[in-house]
Amino acid sequence: MRNTILLFSMLFLSVSCTAQNTPDPEPTTVPYTLCNPNATAETQQLWGVLCAQYGEKSLSGVVANIDWNTREAENVYQWTGQYPALNVFDFINIHASKDVNQQGWLDYSDMTPVTEWYNAGGIVGCMWHWQVPANNGTNMTCSPGTEPGETSFDASKINDPTSDAYRRMVKDIDQVAGYLKKMQKLGIPVIWRPLHEAAGNSTEFAGGKAWFWWGAQGPEVYKQLWRFMYDRLVNYHKLNNLIWVWTSQINDDEWYPGADVVDVVGRDNYYALQYPLAKEYKTLKTTYPDKLIALAECGNGDDVDMSLWSDIWAEGSRWSWFMTWYDYHYNAGTSDEHQFAGEAWWQNAIGSGLVLTREDVKRLMK
Repeated sequence: MRNTILLFSMLFLSVSCTAQNTPDPEPTTVPYTLCNPNATAETQQLWGVLCAQYGEKSLSGVVANIDWNTREAENVYQWTGQYPALNVFDFINIHASKDVNQQGWLDYSDMTPVTEWYNAGGIVGCMWHWQVPANNGTNMTCSPGTEPGETSFDASKINDPTSDAYRRMVKDIDQVAGYLKKMQKLGIPVIWRPLHEAAGNSTEFAGGKAWFWWGAQGPEVYKQLWRFMYDRLVNYHKLNNLIWVWTSQINDDEWYPGADVVDVVGRDNYYALQYPLAKEYKTLKTTYPDKLIALAECGNGDDVDMSLWSDIWAEGSRWSWFMTWYDYHYNAGTSDEHQFAGEAWWQNAIGSGLVLTREDVKRLMK
């Protein structure tokens, strides 16, 4: 059982955490208060650690290889002798889970991968590549469009309780809520990042568009869907173990759901050398000064080496955490080289003294 003495001292004192962003001359002040006033003790404690470390060091993180596992974290351990602080699981295949489909090939209701990670001292994150039926009536997809393998699923139907699309969205949200509720009962706080990258590249150039169906109807519908999900999970399902992360595409403030339903602003960037991360970090910090800023996804793009973490830090980036992407082929044993952040990158990150590992978090949470 994790000690919560630190938590109660935070709860009863009116304090804030100030990150010393050297060499960045402007400190970032972030309140301890989460957007959900009923956040659990464990969630408040984790939030306190995130705030206390913000600007001092970044927490290291990886994503599960597609869904419900810690394979990428095991890669990092093999390369460095340390586990990353954060492992993010993905609800991408909930429609095929054994608890709702006897022909399913995995079981999200089995909390073993999550509890083992958490009990070892790790931070749990969850994201959701929310798949809906494709236009061909056979496949499942996130991608909007009119082609057979894409989906014309209309997120605006979240405002029409009589529609099949509304019932589908509520059913899926409720299914995810069941898994998150199991985590809450186990005392596990979750860094929760749904509905990510909603604007796609629509704010970058003429002709840009949303990459996922939840952004295909534009910012107003997207914000309505986000706030519906927040209300459904927090107020209806009484989920108080979530730290809510909204993913910015930069220059997309009209897509921002609101400070009252967002705790952290994240950014996904796979081209660190082409687009310096410090510029994006400072843009987000200026636009959302009362939120933690995280590098929610990162890696290298085609033929572009990812900057070493020591270089990223030196240029002024002070991300709360980073999460590197998985490599299916590497984990499947069909490639000797990791496409995204591989052995050398992680050895630099862990050896830099600028990132926190699972053991560091375990110590801080005592």
